Amino acid sequence: MKTLLSLTAMTLAVLCFNLNQTNGQDYDISEDTLDFGGVQIGFSETDVITITNNDILDIIIKSYSINNDPDGVYSVVSDPVDVGIGTNGSYDLEVEFTPSTDDYYEAELSINILTIYGPFTEVITLIGNSTNYDNPCDLVDDIRQFYRECLADGTLEGTGSGRRAIRRERALRCRLRAISYLCRHGYYCYASWVTRTAIKRTDGLSCPRDFVTGSNLEALNNDLLLLQAILQN
Repeated sequence: MKTLLSLTAMTLAVLCFNLNQTNGQDYDISEDTLDFGGVQIGFSETDVITITNNDILDIIIKSYSINNDPDGVYSVVSDPVDVGIGTNGSYDLEVEFTPSTDDYYEAELSINILTIYGPFTEVITLIGNSTNYDNPCDLVDDIRQFYRECLADGTLEGTGSGRRAIRRERALRCRLRAISYLCRHGYYCYASWVTRTAIKRTDGLSCPRDFVTGSNLEALNNDLLLLQAILQN
């Protein structure tokens, strides 16, 4: 009797351990975010999410949906509806980004997966920028011109007051000039690093403190994010 109870207890312990270990989701998703970077308007870029089944039983991709994408710039190239994945098997889900206007796009891809333990929904963030620029130097020139115009019309100004505001405004101006110089000489890696520091100083967050403030701060930051995406491609 004691032996039977011990075996029963051990069996339950193993089952509980396995359920707790997998949490009913014994599969892997290769990415939780797909960042397509900067893509020219009228062109497409694709990326892949790999779903791997680690269980001894099959899992099924029941359906998918793309949410928060009013312009329809994201699409799933394959059509993974009721697709079964066997033990140790995998499935590559290909996502395409085709920007239609000059903008920053963020959406969500929901994948509904059915396992023996029940249905689960995985959410992957989709990020991409559109651009009309083949050469980052052209975008840098436009950003510098935009910055000068904003300072002239008062839609941007140095943070703080007095000499501190002037120094901060000039600090950002110097960064933009440095980015332009690095781009024109082909030092895109260094230009990307300087651009990243400029992004942090125009993101509207309190730390580190922004160099400038004003109604066009977000527009300037978006332009710098686009430049960063192009430099990293």
